[in-house]
Amino acid sequence: MKNWKKKVLAVLAISALVTAAAGISGCGSEDQKIKSAPSTRTITDIKGNQVTLPEKVSKIAITPIPWASIVYVLDGGSSERIAAVHPSAMTAYKGHLFERLDKHFGKADTKMIGSDFSINAESLVNAGVDTCILWQYQEKDAEKLKQLGIAPVMIYNDNMENLKKSFLIVGDVLGKQDKARELSAYYDNAYNEINAHKAEVDASDKPTVLFLRTSKLRLQGNDNFMHQALEMGGAYNPIEQAALDSNNKEIPMEEVYRMDPDIIFLSNFDKFVPDDLYEDRIAGQDWSTVKAVKNHRVYKVPMGLYRWDAPGVETPLMMKWIAHTLHPAIFKNIHMKEETRAFYKNFLNLDVSDDDLALIFADEANKNSRPLD
Repeated sequence: MKNWKKKVLAVLAISALVTAAAGISGCGSEDQKIKSAPSTRTITDIKGNQVTLPEKVSKIAITPIPWASIVYVLDGGSSERIAAVHPSAMTAYKGHLFERLDKHFGKADTKMIGSDFSINAESLVNAGVDTCILWQYQEKDAEKLKQLGIAPVMIYNDNMENLKKSFLIVGDVLGKQDKARELSAYYDNAYNEINAHKAEVDASDKPTVLFLRTSKLRLQGNDNFMHQALEMGGAYNPIEQAALDSNNKEIPMEEVYRMDPDIIFLSNFDKFVPDDLYEDRIAGQDWSTVKAVKNHRVYKVPMGLYRWDAPGVETPLMMKWIAHTLHPAIFKNIHMKEETRAFYKNFLNLDVSDDDLALIFADEANKNSRPLD
């Protein structure tokens, strides 16, 4: 009888030990699950949305065209986290300065984001993208991405303040807040440097400026804050308000004759160059009587990491270039090539060569135009 009781007690003891061990093992599994669960953080985008991100963002899709170069600069001159970009961002990359500086960017996908800014969300998921930068109006895309586990971060650059806010937002995404604040401060300094001459600009004779986006006479700088840079720099744009009111971004050649611009800027959204106007190469257009053409004051605008004539990372440089081009005597202390060299050194730790600067400032395209310095 005693032996029987001893055996029962022994079995019960062994069972208790097994149960306890199982409990300990179970706790270990739960602890492991907790440890392996990805950590997250929350930021606020331009619309005020609370966006949950991975603690370390690893793959980013970038819908707005200029923002690929902005991410590149804020991330310390690295494209390693850039997984997908708008096709036009790649067009601005290939054959230009950016391609010289970074070969890896050319590996970014250009099919998951459409030319119309549409997004193939399922493809982004399959590519392992964890974060997508969107325009502030892409609410339906943002909702779909969120449902699929991709963090949608909205930005906007309709004016200087929203552009600077968006810098800080993307700085939060990348964990590069200090760099974003530095870039925002660079904008403020450029703005203040130009605006310090407001009284002189206001008292000056303002040259009439025509800023063309394409050879089909589509206007540039009337639908974003580039028109503010023109105003600050001392330009007179007689068709700006009419274009804004009518939402008509193209003008007839007769309008060009009427305004007879003193200076013409040519965007990098088109391949046209000053010689196309000087030599009347564009079918259906006669530029021979236009003042800016007769005086050889047609300029291809600069292009570095991206097109300077779109709101982006190099916009402060574009603001200074416009001011100096329009009023070199007032803005005589602005030396564009030196300032551009300093910008690349400061933000990317790059020593750009004289050949790089010639490419940025389109020296070849502008060879027959009146020198700016």
